[in-house]
Amino acid sequence: MPDRTLSFAYTACVVFAVLVAFLLAATAERTIYVLDDAELIWITENDGTHATDEVARTVQEVADAHGAAIGYSVLDVDEPSSKAHMYLAVSDPDSRYADWLRDGYPSFGRGFTVQTHPITDFGRVGPNGYYLLFGAPEAEPALRAALAEHGLHEAPGTRTTRLWHFFSGGPLLHLVVIALLGTMTATGAGVLLGSREHAVKRLHGWSRTRVLLSELIRIARLWAVVLPVTAILTLILLWFYNGGNQFGFHARLTVLFLVVFTLPCLVVHACALALSRTVGILPALEGRLPVLGALVAINAVRLPALVLTLVVLGTVVSTAQSVRDQRSGLEVYERYGDTSRPALSADYGWADAEAVDGLLGPWLRRVDVTGDMVLSVLLSPGEFLPVGADPPVMDTPILVVNDGYLRAEEVLSPTGERYGPDESVRLLLPGPALEHEADLRQGAAGWLAMNGEEGRKPPRIETSPLADDRSVFVYGAQERLGGTSPLVEDPILVVLPAGRVLSDSGYVDHMSARQTIFPDPDVVETFRSEDPWAARYISMVETLATSAHRTYDLTSGILRDSLLNLVGAGAILLLTAMAACVVHVRVHAQRIFARHLCGHSFLTTHRRLLAVETAIALGFVGWTVLDALRTGAGPHDLAPLSAPDGGAGPLHAVGIVLLSLALTLGTLLLFHRRIVREGSSQA
Repeated sequence: MPDRTLSFAYTACVVFAVLVAFLLAATAERTIYVLDDAELIWITENDGTHATDEVARTVQEVADAHGAAIGYSVLDVDEPSSKAHMYLAVSDPDSRYADWLRDGYPSFGRGFTVQTHPITDFGRVGPNGYYLLFGAPEAEPALRAALAEHGLHEAPGTRTTRLWHFFSGGPLLHLVVIALLGTMTATGAGVLLGSREHAVKRLHGWSRTRVLLSELIRIARLWAVVLPVTAILTLILLWFYNGGNQFGFHARLTVLFLVVFTLPCLVVHACALALSRTVGILPALEGRLPVLGALVAINAVRLPALVLTLVVLGTVVSTAQSVRDQRSGLEVYERYGDTSRPALSADYGWADAEAVDGLLGPWLRRVDVTGDMVLSVLLSPGEFLPVGADPPVMDTPILVVNDGYLRAEEVLSPTGERYGPDESVRLLLPGPALEHEADLRQGAAGWLAMNGEEGRKPPRIETSPLADDRSVFVYGAQERLGGTSPLVEDPILVVLPAGRVLSDSGYVDHMSARQTIFPDPDVVETFRSEDPWAARYISMVETLATSAHRTYDLTSGILRDSLLNLVGAGAILLLTAMAACVVHVRVHAQRIFARHLCGHSFLTTHRRLLAVETAIALGFVGWTVLDALRTGAGPHDLAPLSAPDGGAGPLHAVGIVLLSLALTLGTLLLFHRRIVREGSSQA
């Protein structure tokens, strides 16, 4: 068997590969719905000449001609965060794709399901949307050509989500970096710890290549045990998790990540062997290590590890605060029952703006007048106040609402009188905002000019005071400004009279931003059932509580992953601290023992190592302070509700370097006591 540290490193590659593959599959499924390999075509443009029955027949003909399966996928209207639908055209009745059609799609995660239907049933949702081609990638040009004959095309520059996009940032990327740094550090440490064994082999005339091959053979023997055991355990765990669904997909991802993690370890392995040969055979037999090269390599890992720990710690702190706020907000959302927010379809909503505005705009105006709709638009001061001269310094958000909002929510004057519907635009100002009345009136006029109908006379704007120290419910609008609580303290209210101000496109724009809310979702469902194009344009009607629970679950998942990453980053700091101490005591064991005999203190004995560690710590904290000062100089008025950093970055950095120094001192103290107790020969 290879050295225990090397065994740990190459076994960790396998474990990390399984873990990252699992997290990627579970995360990606909520976005791309179907994990199986497929060529993807996203149709968003059509000329209106198609008939859905003819499109379905054409898709089936392409599938039959090429021995393929073609699916059309779309999110569920009422449960878009947990359910999707796939309409299938299958050529081979004995294929696994036919099994999907008969038994349902085998989803990887337990919180997301894909219901399957025949392609002939997609009339109410198709033909715009995602087409997935399974089993015959060479049929993609034929499918594109067939859809084009019906006037269906992809928009120029269309981009679709791929698996690698999930590594553009966030916990998954952090985990991959931690896995790489950890396994590479353990590999290098394992090679250097075996320097005496390597020196013996050099004494017997072994070349560097022969040494490397012998160790790789031992690692292969280790893997001959680890890989089957890991595969069996993974299959058992997946069977309990999801019935073994998508095991093949998970296995392919695992192999890919195993290659990603193993190749850098092999490079480090070879480089560490080469580095160990820079020390003569006799000193190497005594345990001497290449001190300069080893310390450079260790710090080349430690510095990125410090930065990564800072990023992950910041994520943990901010996400924990978000989870706390969202958990308390769930109780508020639950009180609103079936109150829902419709959303504009990404497949149809942007294909023909005039048609969408012409159908949805007048309907939204009607439900605004009848009081069936609540408008809630949360704006930052930077978006609302006039551009030009220096705006007044204020961080109070602006909430644009309609008369329906005043019917649903209690908005009071300082005397306790409740505001109700009116025919004019009203600017309701809490006490601290009264001094900015002129700028706010100008900002309101500009906002109304952008969102109102062209050529219409500007509406009259009245100003009234608003009771202070009150929280208002914003129906989820806080998400746009980075907020996590559905209650906002003392915002400035702009109240629009029902149906009198906004243009048709203004209404649709706010619905596309999910700023139109319906206390009775049946109003939307009735409209969708009466007009098939309305059913296509409005893709989902999700309750506020469902949306809040989904956001809470996602944020909680990020927090769990970030906590795992924080533990991993701390482990890397421990590994690098141990490696630095091992190199130090191996090289200076005799000097350490002699200084102990001469009565030198611990700090004096190890002053050089501790000076280097202190310099690294001070440099890291200084860099963090400069970065915080540079970042803090930028504008923050576009996200006034986001969790404030409050200059915590440098404080986090101080905590991290103190932890790193504590790990180094603790490890060094253990080695120091061993040398004192057993002598320099045992270093």
